[in-house]
Amino acid sequence: MSYIEWGVLGLLLVLLELFIPGIYLVWFGLAGVTVSLALHFAWIPDTITAQLILFSVCSCVFTGIGLTVYKMLEKRFEKTTDHKNLNDLAGAYVGQTATLTQDVVDGKSKVKVADTVWLAQCDDDLKKGDKVVITGVIKGLIFVVKKA
Repeated sequence: MSYIEWGVLGLLLVLLELFIPGIYLVWFGLAGVTVSLALHFAWIPDTITAQLILFSVCSCVFTGIGLTVYKMLEKRFEKTTDHKNLNDLAGAYVGQTATLTQDVVDGKSKVKVADTVWLAQCDDDLKKGDKVVITGVIKGLIFVVKKA
């Protein structure tokens, strides 16, 4: 392949990154552009084997650099303990008091929190109207409660 073909392939992969979700095509695109530059400046022989070896090595190097950068960014912007329930509505209710809307049968009931009725799991024998404290959440849908 010529340096123009490698350059077009590299730029196509970089542009494709805009339309396909992910973070990897850009690194392969940069590897293609690197092979294009190496061919243009005659840093490697004009054989397909040398081109593919350089493309493979550059792909691994650029992907490794990309993963390292993303891990650093992820650590930098990870959730703090102050906002651990930011997008977890059910988790935000842990510790609050609620009212049972029906009797506990086989460890299951429903609780009213604010203007919403949630499923609840409880080991105590409680009746409708009893006050309970939300102690946990199962799969973001079911409150674990105990008598208040």
